[in-house]
Amino acid sequence: MTASTGTAAPADGPSRERWEWNEERYRDGVFSHAVSTERERLRLLESVLDEHTRGHFRRQGLASGHRVLEVGGGGGSVARWLAGEGAEVTVTDLDTTYLDELSEAGVEVLRHDVYTEDFPEGTFDFIHTRYVVIHLPDPEKAVARLTRWLKPGGVLLLEEPSFFPIKDSPHPAYRKVMRAFRSHLESAVGTDTEWARSLPVPLRDKGLDDIGYDARFQRIAGGDDEAEWWRLTLEQTREAVVAEGLAAAEDFEAAYRELSDPGFHDLSLAVFTAWGRKQES
Repeated sequence: MTASTGTAAPADGPSRERWEWNEERYRDGVFSHAVSTERERLRLLESVLDEHTRGHFRRQGLASGHRVLEVGGGGGSVARWLAGEGAEVTVTDLDTTYLDELSEAGVEVLRHDVYTEDFPEGTFDFIHTRYVVIHLPDPEKAVARLTRWLKPGGVLLLEEPSFFPIKDSPHPAYRKVMRAFRSHLESAVGTDTEWARSLPVPLRDKGLDDIGYDARFQRIAGGDDEAEWWRLTLEQTREAVVAEGLAAAEDFEAAYRELSDPGFHDLSLAVFTAWGRKQES
């Protein structure tokens, strides 16, 4: 299937978000696919998260033939794995550069904005997001919209990070640049860096039953994939963070030295996973 632009139906009514939604702010700013290191950054993220994601799908009963919506598909590893499990997969993102090749595997690839474009109600057996909802202007509204697209008995599965473990790191340079990065995300993208900690409460009163959640800490050690992912992530935002006066260039260099030191061990993000099953009609 070939990628398309806006094949999903437009959403009804005017936008009433906490921020005026502007997809260019995310697509062309931080995490832009135009950055030369972005694909490698996404690959590293997949390397530390995919095993957990697959386990959650299996525990929730993923089976061949299920229709699955992967929102914010990033580098495409989850959508590719789902297709390999026999699912009928639709994957969306604001920029499908890294996803278009999945059409050759039978995956439907859509450039799609979760706020301005819809799917018919009752379309999917599973809907999944990972490191997506916290960046959206109104996470609760996003959860409500995603739930509407589920079939009765379908599962909503959210995996979202929270930044609180890094705020009090004992490693001074790591702590300083992480706090600066967090402030930059909150101002430049509108990310709610602690929204995930409220899970599973946002799933309540959305027409979901069997709501549950778990939480884990991502660990980080000098030179491992998590550390390299953070180095690339921080480097993409260094110029803007320094310009905003949140940290100095030498702070970043000091943090990179810590992140490459074999003796460095700490916590990275906390990851909250929440799920619920669409109520039967």
